[in-house]
Amino acid sequence: MGRKSTISVQKIFEAVSHQVAQGDEFRIHDLAVDTGVSVGSLYHHYGSREGITAAAWLDALQAFQKEFLKAIQSPGLEAGERAALVTPQFSRAHRERAVILCVGRRETLLNEKAPSEIRQAVDALNAETHAAMIAYSKKHALNMQACLHGIVAFPLASVRLYLPHKRVPKSVDEYILAAYRSAMNVK
Repeated sequence: MGRKSTISVQKIFEAVSHQVAQGDEFRIHDLAVDTGVSVGSLYHHYGSREGITAAAWLDALQAFQKEFLKAIQSPGLEAGERAALVTPQFSRAHRERAVILCVGRRETLLNEKAPSEIRQAVDALNAETHAAMIAYSKKHALNMQACLHGIVAFPLASVRLYLPHKRVPKSVDEYILAAYRSAMNVK
């Protein structure tokens, strides 16, 4: 029987977030120093540098999309507004995860060298979210491109003005709602 793991996954993912925020190349040695977890243990648990970054991306995406899907699948036309506000709210509540998703480049953190099971899980999550967006736009007879801009692109661009170095202010929510309403042509 093996020893129980004492590795804090969340601590590792927070350290990944800090490296992403610095904009430097992700290095296992720096991650080991930041977390106090040996390089060998990191390789044992994640297999590679790409395994660590992909696992951090998947963790952040799962947390975000859980909230996003709850909002976009909620009743009424206002579901779009609720979904658009998930991005800034998530960025305030889960800063480290938001940095990974909003600042990190998918091509770097989730590249072709990442474990295939993680890439498949990310693809499945993204497909589920895309299907929910299509269902929302059809249900309310809205233009899908307008939905993508109002619910995804404007909120993401707004939080990127602040992350990784500043807190996303609550005032951003009103700008996102105004952009959403403009894209949807809602008064």
